[in-house]
Amino acid sequence: MNAPASQATVDAARQALARSIGLAAFVYGYPLTETYRTCALQTAPRAERRIGTSAGSDVRAPINTLHHAPRPSTHEDRDVVTPANDLLYTIAWIHLADGPMLLSVPAAARHPGRYFVLPLYDAYTENFENLGPRNCDPAGETVVLVGPGGTVPEALAAHRVVRCPTDLVWLIGRILVGDEADWPAARALQSEIRLAPAPGTVPRGRPAAIERWVGEPVDAMAAAFEDGEPAAQVAPRFFANLCQALAEAPGRVEDRALVAWFGQAGLRPDAGFAWDALDAPLREGLVEGFAEGVRAVGAVGRHHRPKAWAMTPATGRYGSEFLGRARTAYLGLGALATSEAVYAASHHDAKLEPLDGRRRYAMRFEADDMPPADAFWSVTLYDSDRFLYPNAIGRHAIGDRTQGLARGADGSLELVLGHARPADAANWLPAPAGRFYLILRMYHPREGVRTWRIPALQPRED
Repeated sequence: MNAPASQATVDAARQALARSIGLAAFVYGYPLTETYRTCALQTAPRAERRIGTSAGSDVRAPINTLHHAPRPSTHEDRDVVTPANDLLYTIAWIHLADGPMLLSVPAAARHPGRYFVLPLYDAYTENFENLGPRNCDPAGETVVLVGPGGTVPEALAAHRVVRCPTDLVWLIGRILVGDEADWPAARALQSEIRLAPAPGTVPRGRPAAIERWVGEPVDAMAAAFEDGEPAAQVAPRFFANLCQALAEAPGRVEDRALVAWFGQAGLRPDAGFAWDALDAPLREGLVEGFAEGVRAVGAVGRHHRPKAWAMTPATGRYGSEFLGRARTAYLGLGALATSEAVYAASHHDAKLEPLDGRRRYAMRFEADDMPPADAFWSVTLYDSDRFLYPNAIGRHAIGDRTQGLARGADGSLELVLGHARPADAANWLPAPAGRFYLILRMYHPREGVRTWRIPALQPRED
C-alpha cells in the first residue's frame, strides 16, 4: 500500500495546479479586465479632462452616453494605446443589462465618399458587428441593441436587431477626416450618430464590477507589473477584478469548461471574490501563473526572426485564439475585424535593424503598387510608449489623403522618416530621437492584401 502523501507534497501539487490556472486565466481574462478597466476609467463620475485636452478628443463620458471627439487623436490622448490619427472617434460604453438601446446609423447618402463605420465590441474585445454603408440603409436607420438575456419590445420588432454577446458593449465609431478644413464636414456626419434607451428601458448606471473595481483603473494590470511592481501586489487585484467581470460577462458557451477549471484554484465568477480566502499554495501558484502570463503575452511574436513588416493575423474576431486576443488587447485595444481593416507593424528597417529616429529612412511606394485598400490607407508613427509622438509640425501619419505631399514624376510616393527635419519636409514623418514603430492601416482591404509586399524602410546615409 502506498504511503499517504505528505502535506508538503500536496501543497506543492496544488501550487503547481494554481500556477497553470493562473497563466491560463491571465491569457483568457486579460482582454476582459482591460475592457472593464477602460470603461471604469472613461465613465468615471465627474471625470475631469486633463490639461491640454479640453478642446480635444478626450473620450470620457457617462455610461450610455455618446462622446463625439471633435478632432483626430494626438499625443495628448492617452486612454487607449496606438490610436489612429486620421479619424474622428465617437465613443460610447453601452450597458444593456437594464434593457435594449437604440443606435442611429447616419445616412451615407448625405455624405458621399466619406468613410465611416460603427464597430461594436463585446466585453472580450470581439468586434462582433460593424454598422455602416456596407450593410445599412443609405438613408440611415435605427438599430436595436439587445443584451444576451434581453427581449425586443414589440414596437421595435420591425427594426434591425443586433444581439450582443455581453451586456457591456463598447462602440468605437470611426469617421475619416482630413486636415482642419475638413473637420466641420466630418462632424456633420458624426452628429447624426445617436444613442437612446428603447421604450421601457431605464438605465441605472455602470456595471457592478466597475463600481467595485479593485485598485486604480488608470493603470493596466499587466503594465503595472511590467513597470516593476511585484507580481504579488498586482495579481490579487487582477484576479479579483477578473472574477467580478466573469460574474457579469460569462463568455461563450464553448469557454464555460475552461472557466470552470479556473475554479479549481479558487477563481470563480463571483462578485464577492476574496483573495485572502485562498490558502497559501493557491495564492503563491496564482501569482507565479500571473507573472508567466504577462511574460507570455509580451513575448508573442518576439521569438521569430525580425521582419521589416509583420502583417497582423486575424484581429477583431478571435474564436478560441486566446493568446492572440490578449496580445492584441495589449498592443491596441479595439482592433477592427480584418474584413473591415488590415493592420501591419514595422519595428525594423530593411536591414532588420530596430527603427531609431536618430537615423533617417525612406519608404517608397511605386505608382502602381500603393497599399491595396478601397476606402483609405495611412502609415502612423508611434513612440516607444505606444502613443503618438509630439512634434513641431503636428504630423503623426501620412496616407492617401494627406495634403501637400510631393510625388515623383512617375507618380511614386517616397516618405521620409527621422528625428532631424529634412531640407524638404513635404513628405516628412517626424520621429523621436530613439526607438519608434509604425502601423500601416488599410481600410476595406482588397483581395490579395495578405500577399502584398509592404515597402521596407531603407536607411539613408544623408
